[in-house]
Amino acid sequence: MDYNSIVKNYSEEKKDMIISLANDNKSDMALNNLYNDSALKTFFNLWREHFPNVSQEITCQGCRQAVTKFFHNVADFISSERLLAEEKTKEVNVKKSKRTKVKQ
Repeated sequence: MDYNSIVKNYSEEKKDMIISLANDNKSDMALNNLYNDSALKTFFNLWREHFPNVSQEITCQGCRQAVTKFFHNVADFISSERLLAEEKTKEVNVKKSKRTKVKQ
């Protein structure tokens, strides 16, 4: 699955929301062994938005597992892309500062 094609049109707010909901859901699963209700509903709505021809029912245990796993992976992808962008920015800044020091 190409996560980039899914998140490319997301706003930063929507990306933040997905990461936050995934973290909330993982936390609730670890503590209470229950899905986070708002995360689950949002993930299923997003699923229907992206894959209208692939039916997933919220009452189906396997469907819940598949949809939440998918959006947890999407959240991880968004986080990793942000980390890569930060690292590239740091590298560029270091290179610029080295050039500036040499010119002095």
